Amino acid sequence: MFHDIRRRDRALSEAEAWAILRQAEWGVFTTVGEDGWPYGVPINHVVLEGLIYFHCAQVGHKLANLDHEARVSYCAVSQSEVSPAELSTNYESAVVFGRAETVGDDTEKRRALEALLARFAPHHPTEGAEAMRTEFARTAVVRITPERITGKARRAKA
Repeated sequence: MFHDIRRRDRALSEAEAWAILRQAEWGVFTTVGEDGWPYGVPINHVVLEGLIYFHCAQVGHKLANLDHEARVSYCAVSQSEVSPAELSTNYESAVVFGRAETVGDDTEKRRALEALLARFAPHHPTEGAEAMRTEFARTAVVRITPERITGKARRAKA
């Protein structure tokens, strides 16, 4: 089912792929709809205990697609720099294949949202607390359970 990385010289270890995923500020979450069309959308994420979490509205394209198919892909890039002289790009990326579902447990949902706030708004605790109070009930949290993660990089020559 899964293809091997064609450029084996650029393949990274699973640990390196996880490090890239933890470092990347955003990635592209891809689902497949009932009509067979893929849908990729950029999101912010946080990694907790080997699971990937993000928040979204309680209705929308992502969640409609997840109702149809739980298998997803998530790609994050932590470094990217075009190298015109080499006609290439230096990068570090991680790709996750897994299954996603909406978190139903309020304790897990709160923990994920608090981790997102700590990661992306650490200097705004008052605003974060207010958002948790006013938006918690109408916010969905999605958990991606990875089944496979790969990493790939093309790094600048020293």
